Amino acid sequence: LSCFYSCEDEIDTEYMSTFKEQTMGQYIEENPNLSEFATILRRTKTRGLLKAYGVFTCFAPDNNALKNFYAKKERTSLDDFTDDELKQFVYDHLVNGDTITSAHFGKGRLGEMTMSNRFLSISYSSTDIFVNVNSKILEKDILVHNGVIHVIAEAIDPSRNGIVAAILEDEKFSIFGEALIATNLVDSLQRESDDTYDPNEHAYIIEDKISTGWALHEIPGLRRYGYTVFVESNETMSKNGITDLESLKQYAAKVYDKVYPDDAGITDVTNRKNSLNRFVAYHLINKEMSIDRLIDAYDNGNQIKTCDLYEYLEPMCPGTLIEIKKERKTGRTNLINLISKTGKVIQITDYYDKEAANGIFHEIDDMLVYDENVLAELSSKRLRFDLASFFPEFTNNNFRGHKNSFPTPHTWFPLGYLERFEGSEQTSLGYVGSNDALMDYQGDELFMEVSAGKLYDFTIITPPVPAGTYEVRIGYLATGGRGVCQVYFDGMPTGVPINMNDDATNSKTAWKLAGSDSSDPFGYENDKMMRNQGYMKGPACFTALDKRWSKAANARLASNALRKILGIYYFDGADNHRLSVKGLSNGQFMLDYMEFVPTSALASEDIY
Repeated sequence: LSCFYSCEDEIDTEYMSTFKEQTMGQYIEENPNLSEFATILRRTKTRGLLKAYGVFTCFAPDNNALKNFYAKKERTSLDDFTDDELKQFVYDHLVNGDTITSAHFGKGRLGEMTMSNRFLSISYSSTDIFVNVNSKILEKDILVHNGVIHVIAEAIDPSRNGIVAAILEDEKFSIFGEALIATNLVDSLQRESDDTYDPNEHAYIIEDKISTGWALHEIPGLRRYGYTVFVESNETMSKNGITDLESLKQYAAKVYDKVYPDDAGITDVTNRKNSLNRFVAYHLINKEMSIDRLIDAYDNGNQIKTCDLYEYLEPMCPGTLIEIKKERKTGRTNLINLISKTGKVIQITDYYDKEAANGIFHEIDDMLVYDENVLAELSSKRLRFDLASFFPEFTNNNFRGHKNSFPTPHTWFPLGYLERFEGSEQTSLGYVGSNDALMDYQGDELFMEVSAGKLYDFTIITPPVPAGTYEVRIGYLATGGRGVCQVYFDGMPTGVPINMNDDATNSKTAWKLAGSDSSDPFGYENDKMMRNQGYMKGPACFTALDKRWSKAANARLASNALRKILGIYYFDGADNHRLSVKGLSNGQFMLDYMEFVPTSALASEDIY
């Protein structure tokens, strides 16, 4: 955008508004209370951008907000700022490509980034709405020809520091900060963006793809990295007998030496198997997640609201998981590592969404550890992963976590963009974001489109699961446009090829509609017959809210929503695994979710 709109006089008149209604630029110019912001637009030559065709959301600081901003920066006027600083300032207040009214506000981050590639967060008091915690919205939903304006009482001033600096500057987390430095894990939190990524080099991927009434094709415009850190305050640590780095080392050893007894003698805190190193690393995730992106953003129209929802995070502590739960019965959300037998749980305090240039951190109310209780909890239950959760890039670049309407973007990822995806040259991974009309878990899906001579061949690296014996499954949606593929798990074929073209009524899965047989009113006997064929019905915990393509009340009742049992596998350690697929015919390939179920839990597994 900076290239195309560097000077308003360079914009072709055909792109200027020809309607009588005011554009965003005109409204700001003619509003006396926004005169200072209008001056900044003129000086930075971005005024023309807001007078041109397009769609924008502007959080416009009023004159008093800018006066306070100058004082905060120890400047007297905008003349004390460089043009580059002011342009950055303008971009911090603009969202391009979307009209975000207050009706679209939720709690936490907005679904679209600003033109400076930063997220804005929304919070509430009993009477007011705030942007980035401190900036009160004085006047909202001013609709103009090319978007919407919200007038704010404090200028948006996102931190330019990285996540490490943001934590170290906050005195209430000094013990954790000291441990972060001592373990050298600060080096794992440094990346911000891949400056070598050029979307123009990959435009060929979508050149032959035709946009339709329900789909638009795109490739990522950038490749951002990001991090989330859960942090205990000094006060919380003190309640657990921790007053300095040395006592934190002792606390970590008591926990992790039990879980990893073979590593108990490692005293070098920079060693990834040291107990303090494991403690700190378990707090670090390579996804930038505001409080709503932990789980609430995936609780969309596809999720049935009587079924608990789970999300699993892979922290930087090797071989571990963090469980996030949304509990329907109590209405609680963001429950971290809830232990079902005792009710012990970690929760986020009111001190959340503390942002930095490359991440965000949240204060938690108790000690977050991967102890024997957490390990036992995760080892005894079905672990269901939405496939999109495997890829940090989906979160860090804003593809996952917000609802899409029609036409839905189909995003295609060039090889090398996703660190956990390996594929042949003719393989491109596609992603459909959340849509109410798809009978998909969390409404999104991964897919491939192939043609003669360009069959896909790829591998996805899964998160780790605890050691044990598991039944492993994939969930998919069969449609007439899909093809035949061979699936491999950890390098071994998983039986005969899968024909994703056939729904259950046309295949050999033995599927019958649950409740259609009076002798089997709940469909449990039919479930056994399907398992004998290596298949299962979809779970009853999600649906397609929009019934244009499926009338079924939930995935269990949809003949094309299937689970394929890949096999029974013994894992002698908590390692990542490899799911590989080779295309054998023309037609799409699709993946929705993946399940790891301990064999000890199979007899008591529910239909959800």
